[in-house]
Amino acid sequence: MQAEKVLEIRDLCVDFKTAEGVVHAINHLSYDLHKGEKLGIVGESGSGKSVSSLGIMQLIPNPPGQIVGGSILYRGKDLVKATEKDMQGIRGNEISMIFQEPMTSLNPIIKCGRQIAEALILHRGMKKKDAMEEAVRMMQAVGIANPEARANEYPHQMSGGMRQRVMIAAALACQPQILIADEPTTALDVTIQAQILDLIKDLNEQMGASVIFITHDLGVVRQLCDTVIVMYTGKIVEQAPVQELFTEPKHPYTIGLLNAIPKITKDRPPLETIEGMVPNPLERIEGCSFWPRCPYATERCKKEIPSMTDISDTRKVRCFRYGDGQETA
Repeated sequence: MQAEKVLEIRDLCVDFKTAEGVVHAINHLSYDLHKGEKLGIVGESGSGKSVSSLGIMQLIPNPPGQIVGGSILYRGKDLVKATEKDMQGIRGNEISMIFQEPMTSLNPIIKCGRQIAEALILHRGMKKKDAMEEAVRMMQAVGIANPEARANEYPHQMSGGMRQRVMIAAALACQPQILIADEPTTALDVTIQAQILDLIKDLNEQMGASVIFITHDLGVVRQLCDTVIVMYTGKIVEQAPVQELFTEPKHPYTIGLLNAIPKITKDRPPLETIEGMVPNPLERIEGCSFWPRCPYATERCKKEIPSMTDISDTRKVRCFRYGDGQETA
């Protein structure tokens, strides 16, 4: 029996108005997140991964960005219609986010312990002394050595790995129901990256929080996630359990991404690539947005937009090779 849904995103659309025209960053995005699930979202830069997570947090800068359609249901409440006051009670409390670059996310003039304690004071009503003690405990829980001393240091006094741990401690301080991790290991070396991934996995198991993990690294997804969503030009092109996606990818874009992973073999075959580039977001492509790069493209692909097709109870794919459905642009 599948766990209860904690988040339901339906037909989410996000536009950005620029001097050159309107960019449709998210196009009718729909997916569910279940309690305790670790959901990976992958795709090239510009596919809409981070924008979708900012939409959940209602942090899309307006202007130039705006949610122009759809809903984000959390515990029966549509976050798209929530007031800023409502969101202030949810952000950092029930839904937390680990941002990609901690040096630009942490306040450089506030000590790290205080930054963790702020959420506890705001959302849990703790007194400053109690909040600081809990902040030290959280710093210890995420593997920061000598947390009492580290709590009194500023972000610039810490390494990249330590700053990321502070970010994670701050995100988890109020024991959120949903943790969004937006490429939290991109700026870290591989040793620290492995430690951070193990930390997120352990905390997911201990606290039961659902995780949305956004990354370019398919190896990380295979190690950490239960379910994978593959995005391209603001749309989901494939969704599947992690092992099924890696053993039997369906969408040509997913196949291309997996084939581009370097293979460590004796004969070292040439690295495969996906031909072409991600289209300019201002460029309107008739038909399937992937057809200019797709080795299987047909005349139909150039004229019609495929809809998501259920190919099993747990798998969906947006490709005419697996269904005859279509949708309007």
